[in-house]
Amino acid sequence: MNTQRPPEHEVLPSGKTIIRQFDKDGSLCRESHNYGAIDIGISYTFQKRVKIEETYFSKSRLVSRKSYEKARANFPDMPPSDNSIEDWGKDLLRDLRARQKQRKLETERRLAESEESRFLRPASTNWLRVIAKDKSHLVVFASRDWKILARETSIPTGREWLRVFGFSGSSESKGDGKSTIAKGLEIGYEVTADRLAMLESSKLLLNEVVNFVKIPSEISYWHGSIRPRPKPRPKPVPVWPSVLPPLIEFLSGLQESKVKVFNHHQ
Repeated sequence: MNTQRPPEHEVLPSGKTIIRQFDKDGSLCRESHNYGAIDIGISYTFQKRVKIEETYFSKSRLVSRKSYEKARANFPDMPPSDNSIEDWGKDLLRDLRARQKQRKLETERRLAESEESRFLRPASTNWLRVIAKDKSHLVVFASRDWKILARETSIPTGREWLRVFGFSGSSESKGDGKSTIAKGLEIGYEVTADRLAMLESSKLLLNEVVNFVKIPSEISYWHGSIRPRPKPRPKPVPVWPSVLPPLIEFLSGLQESKVKVFNHHQ
């Protein structure tokens, strides 16, 4: 009975690791040369014993052929790149930079068109501002804070609070109605929100996060594993117990039924 050839794993005296993988017929389909946690690396893809693709890495990131060759000067036994193979990583990185530039321009445009443009922006990358005519209230938090609300099952109001406060981005980006924070970066959206819904949700959330802080938890989502640990990491203290009371007070003092919320998170 024929069995597929297992991968080969070789560590050279220099510290370089070579990994080879094989097709069902025993022919080489992938080969990689790496140092450390991909301090530098090159990966080959083969099809019918012919090399069809090269991929380059440096400092654990995808890089172009030019960047790989520059880094290779410090690793003499790393194989040279093959100029006859298309540098698809270079094209991918160029497209990525173009998308990032376009996203930045769109973010700046949204900011310029929003009520938020009247205010001095905080240094934090995670914040929201509630705006009601000439009044406003700023809430500054950390990325781990909104992640707690999005993922912690012991805070059931968390996801609804995020939705009410505009974490779903623009109305055009909602799609399936789920929060865009679960899909990736969404920076700088202004939404019109219902003040009473925001107030009620904030009151419920405050009670839940206060209880969450009081109860010790040895297994939580930020561990990255559901397996118990001999010495569990200390549970981070979220900012919500301190920032929700002044937010509730601000919302309670307004008369408007609708307010603007500019949400900036990543």
